[in-house]
Amino acid sequence: MRHPPDEADRTAALLSACLMEAARGRARTAAHLRVRGPGALPTMLAQGLFTAVAALVVLRLVHGL
Repeated sequence: MRHPPDEADRTAALLSACLMEAARGRARTAAHLRVRGPGALPTMLAQGLFTAVAALVVLRLVHGL
């Protein structure tokens, strides 16, 4: 049986959704700009990694995983 979500659960879900939407926006922006040339792939990978790490840190701080 699941427990009803409390304030911390709702906050963590909201932050996760915001970060995911930001990551999608960044991906769309990169696609529209058609980033090319030397260093484009490492830059995009670094941005994605930073977003993922930031999301995990925020979830850990808020949710206490």
